[in-house]
Amino acid sequence: MKLKFTLTLFLLLTIHAANAQDKRYFDRIFTEVKKTADIQYGSNFTYDALQTQFGLTQQNLFLDIYEPVGDTVTNRPLIIWAHGGSFLNGTKNDADIVFFCNEFAKRGFVTASIQYRLGYEQPIDSVNATRTVYRALQDGRAAIRFLRSVANQYKIDKNRVYFGGTSAGAFIALNVAYLNLPSEVPSFIDTTQRSVVNLFKGLGGIEGTTNTIKESSEIQGIINFCGATRVVSWMDDDYSSNVPVISMHGTNDATVPYATRVINLNDLTPLPPEPAVPIIEVQGSYDIDKHAKKKGYSSVFYTWYGAPHVPYIQFNSSPTAALYMDSLMSFTVKHVYENFLGLGEVEGLTENAPPCDFNNGDIAPCETTSVFNQLVLKQTKVYPNPVHDVLNVFFEDTKTTTLSATIFDLSGRIVNTKKLNSGTTETFNVADLAPGYYTLQLQSGAKSTRQKIIVTN
Repeated sequence: MKLKFTLTLFLLLTIHAANAQDKRYFDRIFTEVKKTADIQYGSNFTYDALQTQFGLTQQNLFLDIYEPVGDTVTNRPLIIWAHGGSFLNGTKNDADIVFFCNEFAKRGFVTASIQYRLGYEQPIDSVNATRTVYRALQDGRAAIRFLRSVANQYKIDKNRVYFGGTSAGAFIALNVAYLNLPSEVPSFIDTTQRSVVNLFKGLGGIEGTTNTIKESSEIQGIINFCGATRVVSWMDDDYSSNVPVISMHGTNDATVPYATRVINLNDLTPLPPEPAVPIIEVQGSYDIDKHAKKKGYSSVFYTWYGAPHVPYIQFNSSPTAALYMDSLMSFTVKHVYENFLGLGEVEGLTENAPPCDFNNGDIAPCETTSVFNQLVLKQTKVYPNPVHDVLNVFFEDTKTTTLSATIFDLSGRIVNTKKLNSGTTETFNVADLAPGYYTLQLQSGAKSTRQKIIVTN
C-alpha cells in the first residue's frame, strides 16, 4: 500500500512538473533571481546632462544581468530593458525596469537592464535632440552585441534577443530595429568617427563606437511602452518589417505622442519655456500599429484610454498605477509567449479596439463589425445589470468556442478579465468596486464588442 501511494505521488508530481514546464516563459516557475550588477559593455563620449557643450567626457557604460536561480536550461531567450527619463535622467535601477527584469527572469528568461548616455547639447533643438537619441541607439546596439558575445557564459540564445523599454527606453527599443539603414540617418548627423577628445562632433555610423564587438545588433522583437519613432516608413525594409512589436500607450500622453505630433521642449523640461519650442515630429504607438497592420507586419497594441504618459510608473505606491501595471504584465507576458516565442495560446489581456482616426480627432474606440456585435449580443447573457456583488456572463456558440471577457473602469483600466467557454457561465465579483459605470468587453481574435455595466451600492 505504501509503495502504491509513493508511486502515485511520484506520478502526480511528475505530471505536475511536466505541466509546469509547458508554461515556461509564461508562468513564474522560479522564485529567486540572481543579479550580476555593473558589467561594463562599452564607453563613449557623453554630454553630462545639460552642462557640457562638446562632449569632453568619456563615460563607461554598464548593464545588469538577471537570471533565474536553479535553471538548468542552457539556451534561454534574452530581454534587454532600457529605462525612461526623456534622455535626461533615469537609471538602469529604475523601479519599473528592475520589476520587468525580475518578473521575466522568474519566467525563465535572461534579462538585462542597460545604462545609456544621457544629455542634450545646447541649444535643445531638432538637430541636438536627434543627436541625443542617436547616441542612445548606438549604446543600445552596443549592449546587444556585448550580450551576444557573452551568450555562452549566461546561457543566452543568440537567436531570441528582444528589446523593451519605457518612454525614452521605448524609443531605443523601437529604433534599434527601425533606424537601421544608413539612408535613414538624417543628413545633418555627422557619421564620421571620433577617436580622441576634441571639439570634433562626429558620432560615427549606426553601430557606433561604444564597443567594437563583432556580433549582430539585430533583435527579434520589440516591447514598446509609450514610445515613438521618427516615421513609420522606417519599418518597411526587409529586416524591420519582420520584427514583431508589442505596444501599450495612453491616449492622453502629453510627453510622447500616442499618434503623430510634434514633441516640444515644454514636454521634456520641468520649467518649460513660453511659448512652446518645437523640437521634432514623431509617430507614436497608434500609428506604428496602424501602419504595421496595413502592411501585414506582426503588431499587437493596447490603448489605455484617457491615460497619461507612463501611467504605471508609480506602481509601488499608487493603487491606480498598480492596476495599469497589472494590465501591462498581462498583455505583455501573453504576447511575448505567443507572438515572440510562438509557443501557443495562453490566457491574458488581448488587444482592444483603438480609435479609428485619432489624428483627425477621433478619440473613441473604433466600432467593430455590426455582424459580430449582433452575434455576441444574441448569444451572450449578462446579468444582473445593474449589479451589486456578482455579475454572471453566459456565452454559447457552436462556431466560436471561447471569448475573452474584460471589465474596464471609465479610465480604461482593467478591473477583471476571464476566458468564457461556450456553454458555461463565468462569474465576476464586483462587490469591492466603487459604484458607477463600467464596460464589459467581449472579444474573439481582433473582433470585439462592448456594453455598459452599472455597479450599485
